[in-house]
Amino acid sequence: MLNSMPSSPRSGPSRTIHDAAPVRIAWTPSRLLLGALAGLTVAACVSILLSEAPLPAAAVGVLAVLAWSMRLLLTERRRKACDVVVDGQGRVFVDGERVDDPHLHWRGPLVRLDCRQGGRARMLMWWPDTLPAARRRELRLASAALVTPRTRDSMAP
Repeated sequence: MLNSMPSSPRSGPSRTIHDAAPVRIAWTPSRLLLGALAGLTVAACVSILLSEAPLPAAAVGVLAVLAWSMRLLLTERRRKACDVVVDGQGRVFVDGERVDDPHLHWRGPLVRLDCRQGGRARMLMWWPDTLPAARRRELRLASAALVTPRTRDSMAP
């Protein structure tokens, strides 16, 4: 088939993953996540109060849940927005700095990036309110260039 013709007169050379333009995705804190955390806080407080725990123990439990939840909500709300760039060679940059060992995890409309930056583990999560479907598709296509290390076989040799 050395002399085969293209399938259509307009078809040209196919593009490879390495020819792809870099994809720039903005990460911002999610209001949906903050709302979910607040809802879980209310549910936890109500469940403690409705349990058969003595009132002093329930009050301490509710205060502990409220304190921890406020800390978590404030920490999540104060996180700085950043830019994530995935280039055609599978390299990932966060705010212009290359990250090591990037892994994208997909769970329906949720996308999580686990990586190491400056020796520290970092996790960014996009919720549906921060990453629309079109941008999610772009990220999925760009993530095909990410090289994932081969896992060890599960069977004994």
